[in-house]
Amino acid sequence: MRKLIESTHVALGGQIDPLDWAFPYLDDHASYATKLLEDADALLLGRRTYEGLSAAYTTMDSNPFVDRMNSIPKYVASTTLTEATWNATIIPGDVTDFVAELKRQPGGPIVKYGNGPLDRTLMASCLIDEFHLLLTPVAAGSGRHMFEEIDGFPQLSLADVGRSPNGVLVLIYTPL
Repeated sequence: MRKLIESTHVALGGQIDPLDWAFPYLDDHASYATKLLEDADALLLGRRTYEGLSAAYTTMDSNPFVDRMNSIPKYVASTTLTEATWNATIIPGDVTDFVAELKRQPGGPIVKYGNGPLDRTLMASCLIDEFHLLLTPVAAGSGRHMFEEIDGFPQLSLADVGRSPNGVLVLIYTPL
């Protein structure tokens, strides 16, 4: 069974949006991000994340991360998109059924970027196997929080901790 991994940048106060504060820290944890993406067989994205990433990555200069990002298969949860580019497939029908079936197929992990309505759906259905929270040493002050619209309290267990030279901690949690 494949794992679904949520990878999200988080400021010290729990903010995830807007991400302007994370940009200065991206280069120093590139090895973590590249390995996560290289090990994955697919990406799972919500519509807004898909639109933003596809616009950005298709214009970037080639490097191992960008090349992998552009080539890896992507699955997009959307009720409004009717077609997709960038090696992406729009998820037909019920997203929880689709993701559950995708996880049952053989292969490597599925990585999910972005945080929004899709997360609430996936968490309510217990489909996320690991949360990779990239805790960034920034006091963002205000912004949207990762779990602000989640009903109930997801109990998590710390599975691993990584550290980049610039102080970003990669906290890997699994649901209990």
